[in-house]
Amino acid sequence: MYSLRQMERNDKMCEHLSLDVFASIYPIEQVESLIEQHQAKLSKKKRVRQFTGVSVVYFLLMMALWARLSQARVWDKLTHGLQRLHPSGLQEPASAAALWYQRQHLGVQVLQKLFAACCRPVCGEQTKGAFYQGWRIMAIDGTLQKVADTPKNDAFFYRSSNQYGKGAYPQARCVFLMECGSHAIIDADVTDGKQSEMYGAYVVLGKVEAGMLVTHDSGLFAGGLWEQLRERRAHALCALAEPVLGKPLRRLSDGSYLTVLLPQSGGIVRQKKPLLIRVIEYQVSDERLGDVGKIYRLATTLLNPRGARALALIQLYHERWEIELAIREIKTYQRLQLKVLRSKTPEGVMQELYALLLAHYAVRVLMHQSACEADVDPDRLSFTEAVFQISDTVADLAVAKPAHQGWLLGCLLHCLRRRPLPPRRLRVNRREIKQIYNKYKPKKRDQPPPQPFGPDERFEDFVHLVCRPTMGPQEVACGA
Repeated sequence: MYSLRQMERNDKMCEHLSLDVFASIYPIEQVESLIEQHQAKLSKKKRVRQFTGVSVVYFLLMMALWARLSQARVWDKLTHGLQRLHPSGLQEPASAAALWYQRQHLGVQVLQKLFAACCRPVCGEQTKGAFYQGWRIMAIDGTLQKVADTPKNDAFFYRSSNQYGKGAYPQARCVFLMECGSHAIIDADVTDGKQSEMYGAYVVLGKVEAGMLVTHDSGLFAGGLWEQLRERRAHALCALAEPVLGKPLRRLSDGSYLTVLLPQSGGIVRQKKPLLIRVIEYQVSDERLGDVGKIYRLATTLLNPRGARALALIQLYHERWEIELAIREIKTYQRLQLKVLRSKTPEGVMQELYALLLAHYAVRVLMHQSACEADVDPDRLSFTEAVFQISDTVADLAVAKPAHQGWLLGCLLHCLRRRPLPPRRLRVNRREIKQIYNKYKPKKRDQPPPQPFGPDERFEDFVHLVCRPTMGPQEVACGA
């Protein structure tokens, strides 16, 4: 059990408001320092009444986790315990207008700087599935977030269109750099959506470090991008279309081959000089995994087949799907499939998006800590369960004495792993969709779905490497 904290009659409730569940991730000293810098830039300091700058930051983080609640209800739920403890009794509820004013005064730069300062890789060598041959597995990908259809948002954000007309909602574009082992998003480029994902991919390279293996899909492939990755002493792995390939130069012992990626005209950042890359071609033997007989290609800057064999890289590329799962966590489980973000102005949208990323990162860090305590893969922990448990613990920590908060946090980490997810099976690649005008085959409602894979079946059991002839005298016989 824990004891309740004490409050004096003259204490302001907002000064007691804390988010201790995230205190080790976002230290209060750092939050206060960023707010003071922001207020100094505005040349004014707010008088403390019902809100403090720190309390508004905490309000935004919980607004990102309690997506179904209105802003006023989020504040009421966050302060519920303190209201019961305050000697003067219940206070007047905060209005939506007052909360919106506080959000406007805080702005978006405080959250941007907090994200840049605190979000970093969290996996250590002991984290299962986070490294390959000493390389930290990372992923880059982008997504679009629909925003409220207001005149200000419509003038600022991108609205898609096609032969059927304009899209229903404006959209903001987010490009993420994520650590695959923990699902921790450590960098993001949040824009109005009028520029492509490729621009964002170059922006998030700022947090790419030596020793990282960056995976991405074929849509983000560019010689200039890979050249910058190599300048940072990182490596790349992605799917590749055949038209961009040069002639095979040398066949390697594992069936892959080397080729040269020549500089191309155009591009956001031009490639300066030819780049030697390695290409792996393979086919699958089960239609549940793709088109049987089709040649799939991977390209990488890892050139040594002894340190990174072809079959291992084919299996490793599937880690790129972890970023797709992280995007689903934000859209489906954190935002609960809400059609649009709640903010009606561009600055509010940007602020809300950074709050979503900060909240997601904090949840994932706590899940990683819990998994490391039990020596299990963080993939076995449920993100939905973590959001529920953290929400309950926020209420307990708000009223507990500081001396008892460590015990409550320990209980939280234990609860996060009480209901582990079952071991993952191979993903069935059923490329069908309801809309008949889509490029995929229409869904066949009179046929049963494909049988799931067994728990012992692995992707490499269905892979056959393809050996192409080379052009030079240095060709080596294909080996297994």
